Amino acid sequence: MGTGKKWGGGSCIAAWFVLAELCWVGGEGVKLGVLLDPNSTVGKLCNTSIQLALSDLYTANPQYKTRIIPLFKNAGDIIGVASAACELLREGVDVIIEAQTSEKAIYLAEFGGKYEIPIISLTATSPSLSPKHNPYLIRAVQSDSAQVGAISAIVHLYGWREIVLIYEDTEYGRGIIPDLADALQENGTRLIERTGIPWRGSGREIGEELRRVKNLRLRMRVFLLHMSASLGRRVLIEAKEEGMMSDGYAWIVTDGLSSLLHPITDPQALDAMQGIVGVRPYIPNTQKLHQFQATFNQQLPFPLVQAYDTMWALGTAVEKLNATISATATATATATDRRAMRVSLRDAIRNTKIEGISGVFILVDGELNPPTFEVFNLVGEKERIIGYWSQKGGRGVRPEVAISNSKNQLKQPIWPGPTAKQPKMKLRIGIPSKGFPEFVNADTKEPQNSSGFCIDVFRLASGKCNCIDYEFVPFVNQIGKSNGSYDELLRQIEAQKVDAIVGDITIVASRSEFVDFTLPYSASGVSMLVSATSDKKEHMWIFMKPFTWDLWLLSFFSFMFTGFVVWLLECRVNTDFGRGPAQQQIGLIFWFSFSTLVFAHRERILNNLSRFLMIIWVFVVLILTQSYTANLSSMLTVQRLHPSFVDVKEIREKGYFVGFQNGSFVRDFLITRFGFDETKLIPCGSSDEFKLALNRGTFNGGVAAIFDEIPYIKVFLRKYSSGYQMVGPIYSTGGFGFAFPKGSPLVADFSRAILNVTEDQDKMRPIEQKYFSNQEPPKPEPNDSALDVYRFGGLFIITAVATWSSLLIYLAQFLITRWPDSASVQSPLTSKFVEMGKLFCQEHFHSSSPRTRQSRVHSVPETAEETTTPQTVPDHNVDSMNTVAN
Repeated sequence: MGTGKKWGGGSCIAAWFVLAELCWVGGEGVKLGVLLDPNSTVGKLCNTSIQLALSDLYTANPQYKTRIIPLFKNAGDIIGVASAACELLREGVDVIIEAQTSEKAIYLAEFGGKYEIPIISLTATSPSLSPKHNPYLIRAVQSDSAQVGAISAIVHLYGWREIVLIYEDTEYGRGIIPDLADALQENGTRLIERTGIPWRGSGREIGEELRRVKNLRLRMRVFLLHMSASLGRRVLIEAKEEGMMSDGYAWIVTDGLSSLLHPITDPQALDAMQGIVGVRPYIPNTQKLHQFQATFNQQLPFPLVQAYDTMWALGTAVEKLNATISATATATATATDRRAMRVSLRDAIRNTKIEGISGVFILVDGELNPPTFEVFNLVGEKERIIGYWSQKGGRGVRPEVAISNSKNQLKQPIWPGPTAKQPKMKLRIGIPSKGFPEFVNADTKEPQNSSGFCIDVFRLASGKCNCIDYEFVPFVNQIGKSNGSYDELLRQIEAQKVDAIVGDITIVASRSEFVDFTLPYSASGVSMLVSATSDKKEHMWIFMKPFTWDLWLLSFFSFMFTGFVVWLLECRVNTDFGRGPAQQQIGLIFWFSFSTLVFAHRERILNNLSRFLMIIWVFVVLILTQSYTANLSSMLTVQRLHPSFVDVKEIREKGYFVGFQNGSFVRDFLITRFGFDETKLIPCGSSDEFKLALNRGTFNGGVAAIFDEIPYIKVFLRKYSSGYQMVGPIYSTGGFGFAFPKGSPLVADFSRAILNVTEDQDKMRPIEQKYFSNQEPPKPEPNDSALDVYRFGGLFIITAVATWSSLLIYLAQFLITRWPDSASVQSPLTSKFVEMGKLFCQEHFHSSSPRTRQSRVHSVPETAEETTTPQTVPDHNVDSMNTVAN
């Protein structure tokens, strides 16, 4: 693209070589055979570079005693190469350097191994040709496999999952495919199409092949061009004419073409290359390079620079072997001596390290150390360097700012068009047009306006994949109705009519045989939906149902025991409790105990222990009565619904009809899992049809139950919140997922995106509220079961502790105050306890009136002069007992 001195002639340099050979008298020399293709651009560059390198080498190092004497041979085809190689061998060359195609280099590698002569290749980049398997081959150029990492990094950076490879149908073009496919596969990208272009193909043949590729239904229009410079330019010109260098296309070229872009003198080729992105070896801007480029006044191609450094490395290696060469490079040297010299020369070349104009020149395992690659973008007449890639830092594209920067990013390229918009994968997304609109509501007129829970989740997930453009394709027939079942919809992927399926698609094993699913974005499972009937038969003993029988019995004994203890504590000091015969006292105990239920007791409590006990007991009674009232009210007022069926086996054995969602996998599930007869299965298309079928029942053209996935059943129950129930066990399924073709790399991308979306409740919650929260949630079944002892265990423990504590304290006080005096009464301890027991019974159970000084009940006087005489207790210990009672 620049102007200045060109590198195709070299007449003055050739004259220098003639003069050097005539003047070099008495010195030793190494004969170098040079095999070049006169029809190749690379061959012409190498010719100039070799001559210039030798001239500069010996001008800069006049002290060198061993000179390289080049013998140039031109060879175009494989026969010419074989003939020229044999001729050079007869002329006694010690090493051969070649700039031929990979096919010819393969022959020369075998030739060098057979005749034990080093072969230095300047152009053999095919990975199939390796110095590891050809010990006499020295590859002074990087293998094509060195650049596949940079190409894979660019593809991965833009998120492209499918690319088309257009390659030169030669050994050079085909050799990169295995390594390229492996590198792309590591990042989840596939070569969906591989198109070989004949090296001598005409413009018509190239155009036909490009049209074939263009007419393929490609999801991504990203092309990788791997071919020599002359063929690559012709292909790009034809692609421009076919409209393949426009908006939506991306072209990446390998170094076989990108290393030879200087100069582009053909305006048509320059116009066709606008927007391409290429990779090529990076040449550091050293001072030596600037001085070398000054000779030509323009940027130099990489092959010319690399050939120049190779000749300097060869000259340095030859000089190091000066002593060996001096002893063997004579006319009388034996074949064994010459073979040993060639082996030494091969090893010396492999171990040589110099500082060349392109940086450090060093061979690793007989081939050039993989360099750093630069990524460029051709815009106008200039190449913009937009990034670098180096294997040392891992497989990542690095920015142009600095080689050491490890950020995985590029400067914004300008793509064909021209446009800055990145080419994206265009997907045709199939969506169902049936079932519940809350999940998928397909708009057949404006598919992009389709909505639903599944559609919104997909939109969020696709936003995480920047390389995706999509259009929805409803699965409908000509009249706009559903065109088949969900399985038939999934088969559209296999038929390549759509690229993916989005909707309420359940992940099941049978479907995974022909599609790949993402991770589920919604849990699911199969259950049974039945109608619920009200239990209107009220039992005559319903008032007994709030409590269980054990709670009733415990409550009865608690009432009786508490009433007895209160009576015992009050009977000696309180006329309300101690008056009357035994049957009256027993009745009083019952009356007082149960009157506390409604707080209707009028008896005054005088004993502090009784008061303490009554505080606890009233609290227990309050809790019991309130709980009883609440539970009985629930039983009398709340409608209790019972499912019409709860057992799948019963429905199947009695031959009842069951329903399922039309087109769902549940139909096969009912047949294979439960053994239902196909004639007993009725498809239903919507929630309204679900309701109609359940209301009719199995004997009136309806169904006994409907089997469907839980998300649909929940939507149904939100819409119809009463009269229906979900019963029975839940049979797990894989949940809802998106479907893609088998082996699609988009499965992993969307699975990661789904995880990011579902974990972000700030995004998921609005979607769920949008489609599901505007309906009434299903009302829970009232819990009107009888209350048992366990629920009130704490209360009864409290009242038991209070009652027994009061009783024991009272007995202790009685014994303390009535214990006989040991000085006046001498009897055994047992006799004393017996006496105390008799005294206790006598004072509490054998008297008809309380032992109080004055009753709170008085007689009415007949005259004003009459007075009331209080009853007295003829007991000498009245004062002491009053003290005990209080």
